[in-house]
Order: sequence, then C-alpha cells, then structure tokens
Amino acid sequence: MAHPVDPSGLDRVLSETMSALGQFTAGAETDAPLPEGHGEAADGLVQVTVGPPGRITALTLNPRVMRLASESLAEEITQAVNAAFADLQEKATAAVPGQVDLGSLGDRLRKIQEDAGRQLTAFTDALVEAQDRLARQGGK
Repeated sequence: MAHPVDPSGLDRVLSETMSALGQFTAGAETDAPLPEGHGEAADGLVQVTVGPPGRITALTLNPRVMRLASESLAEEITQAVNAAFADLQEKATAAVPGQVDLGSLGDRLRKIQEDAGRQLTAFTDALVEAQDRLARQGGK
C-alpha cells in the first residue's frame, strides 16, 4: 500500500531549485567592476590592458619601441597581449567572496532532480492506486 504523497514535497523541491538558482544569479548580478588584465613586454615599452569578453581595451607603445624591427615589435606586442590575457584569466577565475561554486551547485541540482523524480514517481503511483480503488469500487 502506497503512502499518501505530500504535495508540499514537490513545493520543497521546487523551492530548493529556485534557491540554488537564486544563489547562482545573485553572484552574477553584483555591481563589481569587470576584471582587467594587464601585460607588458620590451621592458615596459609595450603595455596592454584587456577585458572581457576578450577585448584589448588599451595598447600603449613607448616611442622608443618603434626603433625595433617590425617582426620584433610584433613579437613584443604579442607577448604583452598574451600576458594581459593570462592576467585577466587569473583574476576572473580567482575566488571572489560570495561567488557560487558551480560544481557544488551542479551536485545540489542533481540531488534536487533525483528527489523530484522520486516525488513524481510516488505521486504517480498514488494516482494509479487511487484509480484502481475507484475502479474496484465501481465494479461492486
């Protein structure tokens, strides 16, 4: 005999899902400035600043760097840009207070999904059992 299903169990699962998603979106809605990455090359004569989503926001060339051969200048600029993007990546992935751990969020959502599946199965079983009882009573 199946136990009656508490409809509030489904409400609990939905509430937990919304809570988990709320924590994730709360971390994304901060007014914190976007991180910037800084890089330099040629002993500081080439300086680059980058920002999300992968844009160069500033490129400063000291006039003395223009004395380099074009191939050397291109290599120095490439080195500065790559250093700036590495700096940006490090800053973007650094732990920020209040940041949601996506691995943990995924685990919680999987558990919520499993709980919801069990609740829906129990609910369906209870409906089938009720339908069977009604059919048996109608046959008497």
